[in-house]
Amino acid sequence: MKLALILIVATLAIANATAHPRHGEFLDWKQKFNKRYDTQEEHEVRFQNYLVSIEKVAELNANSSPNVTYGLNNLADLTHEEFRVRLGYRPSTTRREIPLLPNSPIDQAPGTFDWCLGKGMCTPIKDQGQCGSCWAFASTENIESVWAIGGQANALTPLAPQEIVDCDTGEQGCNGGDPSQVYPWVAQEGGMDTEASYPYTAEDGTCAFNPSNVAAKISSSASGGSSEPQIAANLASTAPFSIIVDASSWQYYTGGVLPASQCGTSLDHAVIAAGYSMNQWWNVRNSWGSGWGENGYIRLQFGQNTCGMTTEVLTSTL
Repeated sequence: MKLALILIVATLAIANATAHPRHGEFLDWKQKFNKRYDTQEEHEVRFQNYLVSIEKVAELNANSSPNVTYGLNNLADLTHEEFRVRLGYRPSTTRREIPLLPNSPIDQAPGTFDWCLGKGMCTPIKDQGQCGSCWAFASTENIESVWAIGGQANALTPLAPQEIVDCDTGEQGCNGGDPSQVYPWVAQEGGMDTEASYPYTAEDGTCAFNPSNVAAKISSSASGGSSEPQIAANLASTAPFSIIVDASSWQYYTGGVLPASQCGTSLDHAVIAAGYSMNQWWNVRNSWGSGWGENGYIRLQFGQNTCGMTTEVLTSTL
């Protein structure tokens, strides 16, 4: 009797969902972002999340700077709690001295520069999925670029963030970590395997590092500085930097320049500072897929420590 009642309730819920005036729009959204749900019940749950997201997006756009927009991107079917799973920065309790890069002259820095969109020295946008592994992705993406910029490879080689998630036992896998600890670990481990040899699973696994599959090695790490004009000059002469930010307000971002006034400084996410337009914005590479933001990127207001982005600015070194 109970089972029959449950089935009746589920059937009514599904019928109500398909009759909703927004349901056709949701089906289009699913197709756009290639969403697949295992059951009709999950479809209904995701549709309800989508309806909540519509209200949140409308509120954000009504109360935000005209320079930034929010919308129903590829994360619109997540609850806020599910979204927060992707915010995996966990500061290490063991801090170490990190040397500063030699400062490049600020007055000689290009006015606009981008390693990813301008120089092509970045691999395609990745998606960490429902795993708090942003720290592993930011570290990996920096190493990929540093290796290619240093002329150590004929082409960019996607490396394996899953190696870091599984094997760097000093961090917490899908429960978070800190890029400042990853770089010395990779140097000691002997390098990074290719993504092709060590595929990403978006979950914690058993370490399967294979030295014969190593495609990039580093020796250490360095800080890119703390003054934004200096960080920009150093970035243009060195590589994309891994940075730490407060991304708690980023779920529905779809474009424009996010002002500091709409961002906190409670650091929770690791990303890549890929480029800048001096005194205007930073172009930041994220790891939430190309369906998020500006094809996987977000621009942050320059000069205001937006989202706390100057707190931990790092690069690996060869």
